[in-house]
Amino acid sequence: MKKIISSIIILIAVLLTGVSISKSDSIKYNNTMNRLGMSDKALVLHTKSKKNLISVVKELDNKKLSGYQIIFFEKDNSDMGFIYSHKKVNKLPVTSGRYFSQSDFSSQIPFAVQGKSSDIKNYKPQSQEYIKVGKNYVSAIGNIGFNGADTLNSQTLISLSPNQPKMKEKLNDVIAVLDGNAISSKESYASIKKVLHVTGTHRYSPQSDDFNNVESDNNGELYMVGIVLLFALAIAMEFYILIPLRFDLNKSNLTGDLKNNYRNGLLLRYLIYTLVPYVLGYIFVSWRIVIISHSVFNIFMVSSAGISILIGIYQIFFVKKVD
Repeated sequence: MKKIISSIIILIAVLLTGVSISKSDSIKYNNTMNRLGMSDKALVLHTKSKKNLISVVKELDNKKLSGYQIIFFEKDNSDMGFIYSHKKVNKLPVTSGRYFSQSDFSSQIPFAVQGKSSDIKNYKPQSQEYIKVGKNYVSAIGNIGFNGADTLNSQTLISLSPNQPKMKEKLNDVIAVLDGNAISSKESYASIKKVLHVTGTHRYSPQSDDFNNVESDNNGELYMVGIVLLFALAIAMEFYILIPLRFDLNKSNLTGDLKNNYRNGLLLRYLIYTLVPYVLGYIFVSWRIVIISHSVFNIFMVSSAGISILIGIYQIFFVKKVD
């Protein structure tokens, strides 16, 4: 009965691990969406330049640079941003319509995507929706959003292109945020900084309007600690299942082939009590629980099951060496 209870505890540990990984993934994805899909390496570029944004984009387009994306957030309203992408498009979840494609960043006209809770009113005179930006109307090609990602849901983004006419917005009117491979490329990064007349940088953090708040968010670390504890619990249960089996083996007076057969039988019983819960847990988690970090769950399963097998073989067959 105790072995069955231990097997149930192992099964519960596997299920809770799946839930923990799913919750951790949800937090990480939510944080990524609030960063508008930008990585942890994204940088805020400080500049006092009065260059027109289209002029900046044209200069950047004429240079051979690694892939990057720049969002120019309005200083007085960070929920409005102008985006330019070169060989890199951070896809965001779309609730209707579509997100930007790379061709939108070479178009002669701008396009817009809106968060589902954006404050900017849209107009739909016919089949196409528009939003008013200054004195111009911009085609709204899609709506973006994700439950719980308030920053994403309130955002409006407008595409920039070197082929567009000049606009009133200048660099000193916006906060520029750079992301992509260009950050890690010395030549590309230097070129971008030169074009934007960058005077300083800091890591991008969306918690405040000026992105100066660099406090780290909860990124699911607490759930990862829980996964480690569940791993330790599963291993402890494996030892607990093994104790009475070792006791039976030590008390047996069998020798030769009979003892070897008895060892094999004990190992089989041990593996049934330990591996079956892992298999059932893996099937249920794969079926019912949404996980993004499949590699983390697979490592947990392979490590736990592998240690279980090694413990059983070593402990049961090691008795032969100490008799």
